[in-house]
Amino acid sequence: MKAVDLNCLVGHWPFRKLHKNTLEDIQNVHRANNIDGGYVASLNSIFYNDPFEGDEELHEILKDADGYHHVLTINPKLLEFEEDIKEGIERFGIKGVRIYPGYHGYSLDDKDLAELCRILKENDLPLFLPLRMEDPRLNYIITPGTIAMDEVKGFLKSFPDNKIILLTAFVSELKQLEDEIKDHSYVKFDTSGLKDTLFSIENLTAVFPAEKIVYGSLYPLYTFRSTYFLIKHAEVSEKVKAKILSCSW
Repeated sequence: MKAVDLNCLVGHWPFRKLHKNTLEDIQNVHRANNIDGGYVASLNSIFYNDPFEGDEELHEILKDADGYHHVLTINPKLLEFEEDIKEGIERFGIKGVRIYPGYHGYSLDDKDLAELCRILKENDLPLFLPLRMEDPRLNYIITPGTIAMDEVKGFLKSFPDNKIILLTAFVSELKQLEDEIKDHSYVKFDTSGLKDTLFSIENLTAVFPAEKIVYGSLYPLYTFRSTYFLIKHAEVSEKVKAKILSCSW
């Protein structure tokens, strides 16, 4: 099985310099750790007035990068976001859509988000849903909205047929979502947020099937090896590690 990083990013982050924020940086750290490719989103798109401008930049960066897939950033509160998805499919060959309710100011029961989910299901595209983007202690200039677990529970129940990847969830949050995750045929969660307790992989694989867990680094916002070593040094079988490191639906 090939190893894949479901949660990597290219671009700039406001108020904090990222020293390794290019595709080449991602490829270098992946090669050094036997990762074959990844799903890449634009950090710039989170903060541009028009997120699509950041995705046009990202398309140029990724167009010759074998094994790296474009994840389009969408703000469903903007007019004509449907056209951005259509253009992303036709021009960029996108492999998913990423949203930021906490930064763009809407809830998970928003009617426009429901329309976005309908379009994604129609096109068999996964929704990447970050619950946070960095350590909350660094939110001293921009304070994004928080996503309550009750909201996430309701969202998963409302869209049982959508492919959904929860990003940067804490172990404590995943345990609150246990029933909803187990009952949902297509939801997965990544490893980037599993730092709030010891032995997180061991504990979570005792609760969830390994197929529910996918490797995501949140690189370069997070140090790559801090998430990678959670898996590589976990006291679980090599078969379980391989399932986590390779994403399949």
